[in-house]
Amino acid sequence: MRSTEYYAAIDLGSNSFHMLVVRVVAGSVQIVSKIRRKVRLAAGLLPNGELSEDAQLRALECLAIFADRVCDIAPENIRAVGTAALRKISNSDSFLRAIEHTLGHPIRIISGEEEAATIYQGIAHTTATKGALLVCDIGGASTELALGHGFESSELRSLDMGCVTWMTKFFPDGKLSPAAAESAIQAAMHLVEPHKSLFQVSPDASILGASGTFKALQDIARHQRRSESFTLAWLESLLKEVVTFEHLEAIQLPGLKPERLLVFLPGLCILIALFRVLKLPRIEATEAALREGLVYGMLKELQHDDVQLRTLESLAAHYHADLSQTTRVLQIQRRFLNELSAGIALPSDTDMLSRAVAYLHEIGLSLSYKQASKHSRYLLKHSNLPGFSQQQRSELLRLLEAVTGIIDDDQAPETLPSHAPLALLSRILRVSILCCQRRRDDAVPECQLEVLGSAPEQLRLILPSGFLRSNPYLGNLLNEESLFQAPFGGLELIDR
Repeated sequence: MRSTEYYAAIDLGSNSFHMLVVRVVAGSVQIVSKIRRKVRLAAGLLPNGELSEDAQLRALECLAIFADRVCDIAPENIRAVGTAALRKISNSDSFLRAIEHTLGHPIRIISGEEEAATIYQGIAHTTATKGALLVCDIGGASTELALGHGFESSELRSLDMGCVTWMTKFFPDGKLSPAAAESAIQAAMHLVEPHKSLFQVSPDASILGASGTFKALQDIARHQRRSESFTLAWLESLLKEVVTFEHLEAIQLPGLKPERLLVFLPGLCILIALFRVLKLPRIEATEAALREGLVYGMLKELQHDDVQLRTLESLAAHYHADLSQTTRVLQIQRRFLNELSAGIALPSDTDMLSRAVAYLHEIGLSLSYKQASKHSRYLLKHSNLPGFSQQQRSELLRLLEAVTGIIDDDQAPETLPSHAPLALLSRILRVSILCCQRRRDDAVPECQLEVLGSAPEQLRLILPSGFLRSNPYLGNLLNEESLFQAPFGGLELIDR
């Protein structure tokens, strides 16, 4: 019997074929298998609209692999779609019959606008964006643009340009030059221009890119240890470097993977065109794309209006975190942060970071009490975190490092985050967690936290009269914390 526990999304793209297999665990999507093959279907499109035999063979060989993987999954849990290259094939009936026969499942060729809408849903359901969202996906034979707010898209366009078709058109035989690159950019700008009024975004909008071009840029940015929020200035500096080579396969950029060499420059030209016409301030890469949209289309129960909270609740359930303790920590840290909101510098996403720490700081206990804080960081580092950007994930790891040693026998950290607002937040979170270590609602002290002076700030914890004497366990923990925080500004304990 074929399993109804697993779901498969199959994306027959113009450059790559993708398959994603997932299941639902603790209210969240768990990826169990990913398969990607460079089929380059668009490169096999002939001038008469037919598909070359070589491209057909590559496609069928890939689909035979996919078919063997999904034959154990219930047909109603499988979605398979074809995009731009399959839309362009003339007299495609015989080829479609061949691919459906090989896969053993129907293939639906979706329109460009439906593709854009599905990509938008995949990204909206895996990011924390609640406001304006602009999504861009540079595929092999088309580029999708989608603009919306939260989970609702309002403008959808599919443009007839992609990294494979632009490679064939402007860089034949892999030869490149500055003039060819500029021609590719100008041609892309010409296609974007009629739609520019529809895709103007406010400065605070989220702008996200999905596809191999963005993942390649992310790899390069990480290798350069620079921001993963891409700007036009950086993209044009990369362009100047790339066009010094004479052939696409000869491009050498640290961090650029060999399989992206042929299509990197064409994709970069399209992205630069989007920046120039739409006046984009920046764009960030996202992991989600069309296949995630297909998955969430099947899993209506996971369409949550707070994606980060869905992720935190799933991790807490998966690692059997004590949610009553999470609630206690959340309540006291929110009280402290509300009291301190004026006049101090905290990270812009303090509410999100502090909530995540409350949910995640004890998940390591599911492995062992010994070095539980270290285990928490390890689990977070290697977990899928829908709704959290790479920067937010990095900040969470630093905060979990900073609260080490409270719930286990680990040593407290020798240093705190170098970013001053993050360091101050970590000190506030340490006090919040310590005040809850009796693990009872009625044992959390009715206390007040104050901040004195400027960086490094001194904290003052005002406790009920006689609290330190009548609560030797918490009193000991807080006195030790006062000693720990001394080099970082200090923690004064007031026992009225």
